[in-house]
Amino acid sequence: LDPAFAKHALDLADRTLLMTFGLLGPGKGIETAIQALPALIKSHPKILYMVIGATHPNLVHREGERYRMGLVDLAKSLGVSDHVRFVDRYCSLHELLEQLDACDIYLSPYPNEAQIVSGTLAYALALGKAVVSTPFWYAREMLADDRGLMAPFGQPDAFASAIRRLLEDDKLRSSVR
Repeated sequence: LDPAFAKHALDLADRTLLMTFGLLGPGKGIETAIQALPALIKSHPKILYMVIGATHPNLVHREGERYRMGLVDLAKSLGVSDHVRFVDRYCSLHELLEQLDACDIYLSPYPNEAQIVSGTLAYALALGKAVVSTPFWYAREMLADDRGLMAPFGQPDAFASAIRRLLEDDKLRSSVR
């Protein structure tokens, strides 16, 4: 494992790993996934949500790391900081695939319905990962025919419910892979 990921290896050994990766910015909808965690942790206390990727350079140029720090503050305010890890850097393709391979459920909580492509979702599907997504255009196409679960935009409780369904139903989780 890569060093940034390996330092969490012991923590990951007995955890259920949820993951999102890519350049961070408001267009990823990570807030929705973090807001879903309190409901999930009640019944699945070993959940860990890994957010892998640097903040988008344009966003850093405009406002520094304010967005990422807002996500960290959100996790703290919800009492889920121990269940969220940020890997704040670019990863090589090899490192990214290695980390994605360890993922149990990939989260794609994009807030914009008109999102027409998602390389991160394509990678997750190519690796056979169970996916929970919002119903943006690309996701509706890629997750058609029960290849993943969808939850409405900006509804953390619905997002948590979809994740919980996959966590508690091994047959369902296997079928969406």
